[in-house]
Amino acid sequence: MREGATPGKLPKSAQFTDLSDYARPIAVWIARRLKDTSVVAPDVTAVWGAMGLAAAFCYALSDFRYALLGAGLMQAKNILDAVDGSLARLQGRPSRVGRFLDSIGDAAVGAALFAGLAVTIAAVRPAAYAAGLAAAAFVLGLLQGSLFNYYYVRYRARRGGDTTSRIKEELTVDDRRHYEDRPRALATLRFLIGAYNWIYGWQDVLVRRIDAWAVRPLVSRDRETDADALRDDPRHLTAVSALGPGVQILLLDIFTVAGLWNLPLLLEAFVLAVALGGTLYAAVLILRLRRAAARRARGGVGVTG
Repeated sequence: MREGATPGKLPKSAQFTDLSDYARPIAVWIARRLKDTSVVAPDVTAVWGAMGLAAAFCYALSDFRYALLGAGLMQAKNILDAVDGSLARLQGRPSRVGRFLDSIGDAAVGAALFAGLAVTIAAVRPAAYAAGLAAAAFVLGLLQGSLFNYYYVRYRARRGGDTTSRIKEELTVDDRRHYEDRPRALATLRFLIGAYNWIYGWQDVLVRRIDAWAVRPLVSRDRETDADALRDDPRHLTAVSALGPGVQILLLDIFTVAGLWNLPLLLEAFVLAVALGGTLYAAVLILRLRRAAARRARGGVGVTG
């Protein structure tokens, strides 16, 4: 293990309350017990990926008991999803390859999960409606996660945190230099970046444009430093962290348990909460950021909280 390696993505002095990362304490506990073993981060990624796919299958069975099992598997997946990164950092092996495996795995599990939810919702709703609603929630949920990721990655880069993720993902000179003696690893990274951009690229572009609109009152006056202060405000970061996948999984568990009354209707309510509630919440956060930027540009304090 690299001397001084820590499991967190941020130095302690820069940490904020991340609502989506509630599983981190138990994940760090697990990672510390794995760091001196032969287990490496990609092994953990493969396990949580299999758990997520199994959870999706459980939900597709349209039975409350299996749905409870699916909820448990998704929460276990959530914990292990935090373990792999923590383990990589503790072992001194954080990598760009692992970063893209993680994001692509999340998308694959999400697609399978919402397909499984659609199957159960279709038991009480028209199949076309169930499929369309689930697809919309999946895409909008990814977009919400990308919004949080954008501000979190920016913040980590500015505060000396984990640098395996970047605002604009592409194969860089540093990547080529790092893998110059491992052509197969470089080819793998190039493929993964292409796959990532196929899934997330349009979202990252859209999020950058949304953010540019939100802070334009300051940037247009050459006050980028003030704009960064608003983006880095811990209250803003905490608020936007509610859009992360951990919160979605927690909500899924809550709606699943409530599904004892009527599983298809409660899962439909969850999908609507992601598609409509999450999108509305994200829009409110961006409008608040825009208002704070405008207020600061006029000479006011301009806080996002």
